[in-house]
Amino acid sequence: MPIYEYQCRQCGHRFSHLHRRLNEAAPACPKCGSEVKKLFSSFSATTETAPGCPHADSCPAAGHTHGPGCGCGCGCHH
Repeated sequence: MPIYEYQCRQCGHRFSHLHRRLNEAAPACPKCGSEVKKLFSSFSATTETAPGCPHADSCPAAGHTHGPGCGCGCGCHH
């Protein structure tokens, strides 16, 4: 169930809406009832270093968020 951000085309009100089913139509503006447009949203994710990783401070892949881990075989994702 994704949460999308919208902005009213009439009054400019910005709001979020939880879509409960696939292909659900965009909601009307909760303030004035007018048509809305979907906004591009960003997201945030955090990762943690595996406990006891011997390469936590010197991993050559530190800062990379793709792939199976740091590459040393320890299973961390830093």
